[in-house]
Amino acid sequence: MPTAAITIIPKPVIHYRAMRFDKLRKQLELILLLADTRGYTISELCDRMEVSRRSVYYLLDFLKSAGFVLFRQGDGYHIDRRSPFFARLLKTMQFSDSEMRTIYSLLLMAGSSSETASQLRRKIDRAYNFSVEMNGPQRQQMDSLAKTLTQAIQAKRMVRIVGYSSPHSRSVKDRIVEPFLLMNNNSDIRCHEILSGMNKTFRLNRMEHVEVLDTPWIHEDRHRQMFTDIFMFSGEERYPVRLRLGQLSRNIFLEEYPHGARNIVQEDETHWLLTLDVCDFRGIGRFVIGLLPDMEILGSDAFRDYVRAEVAVRFRRVSGEEPQ
Repeated sequence: MPTAAITIIPKPVIHYRAMRFDKLRKQLELILLLADTRGYTISELCDRMEVSRRSVYYLLDFLKSAGFVLFRQGDGYHIDRRSPFFARLLKTMQFSDSEMRTIYSLLLMAGSSSETASQLRRKIDRAYNFSVEMNGPQRQQMDSLAKTLTQAIQAKRMVRIVGYSSPHSRSVKDRIVEPFLLMNNNSDIRCHEILSGMNKTFRLNRMEHVEVLDTPWIHEDRHRQMFTDIFMFSGEERYPVRLRLGQLSRNIFLEEYPHGARNIVQEDETHWLLTLDVCDFRGIGRFVIGLLPDMEILGSDAFRDYVRAEVAVRFRRVSGEEPQ
């Protein structure tokens, strides 16, 4: 008796991959919209993304669970730029918050004469919302002082800082200085003070106003920029250090000081060369002494002598030869 043929009807194929891609597309689209600090209401998000209110709330919950920090101003939502995702992105781009503020301040000082500068300023403000915090009376006063000081620097002229309030000397008096470097988002100015013959840092918010004098600089050879090294030590002098790192010390260095990646060059499969300038041996000394078996000091001799002295002191303390 012949066997009856059995026909198998395939079930409809569900396009799970397409569904996942569509969901991911919506998530990315929402991130792009909420990255704009102007903020969007739930209704606006529904219209722009062509999804239901329920889907928008679901996506917002997803972003919160993924570590994004959501701000709500009135009925509008936007993502805080300091969310971990953006923090990692900015770190990769190598622009710190202070650097972006400085760029923004320079663009403000450029005025409206350059359309390119105006466009860049608007783009940065949309991402960082700097205009809200920088339009107060004190900020406007500091921007005016910074503009005057910039003109003095470009012309290499002395200035009179009128009514400078110093918490150290507990006094308010005028200072005659040669300004040569604006620092810290135009909040500080590095100057050579004529009376003391020293380079000093003055804060703009402690000045009443600034007068540009007709007198040109006479001590330009004494001007020294304040340098802050990767270990957060500051000073006028720089000291070069060169190390050969192993896998462990290289990994720890990058974890603790990610901006130092530009100072590292791979030598071979297991060694890396670290070359950088420091203001003080104490910062890099702590790092080197703690991982000394995994690295080699290639230079400088001054740093090598510093490490030898520090290791000797610590050995005497451990052995009880020297009090703590």
